[in-house]
Amino acid sequence: MEFRDALSITALGMSVVFAGLILTALLIVAINRLPDLSRGLRRRDETSDSPRATGAAEPPLDPEVVTVIATVLEIEHRLHHAEHGKRLTIARQVSQQEGRG
Repeated sequence: MEFRDALSITALGMSVVFAGLILTALLIVAINRLPDLSRGLRRRDETSDSPRATGAAEPPLDPEVVTVIATVLEIEHRLHHAEHGKRLTIARQVSQQEGRG
C-alpha cells in the first residue's frame, strides 16, 4: 500500500465519520423540535375548530364570580407576601375532619 492510498483511505474514513456525526446532530435537533411542531399543528386545528373561528361568541362572565376570584387572589397575595408578577400557588390543606371521612 502506498502512502497516497493510505491518505485517501484515511480522508475517506474521516469524512464518513464526520458525515455520520452531522447526521446524528441533525437527527437530535429534529427530535427535539417534534413536540413544538405537534403543538403548532394542534393549535392550528383548535383555532380552525374553535367557536371564535366560526363567529360564535362566548357567554359573558358573571361579575360576582370575577369579584370573588379577584378577592381570593388578593387575600392570598397579602397573606403570603407574594411578589407582584410572580406565580401564586394556592395549596389545599386537608383538615383533620376531612381526612377521617
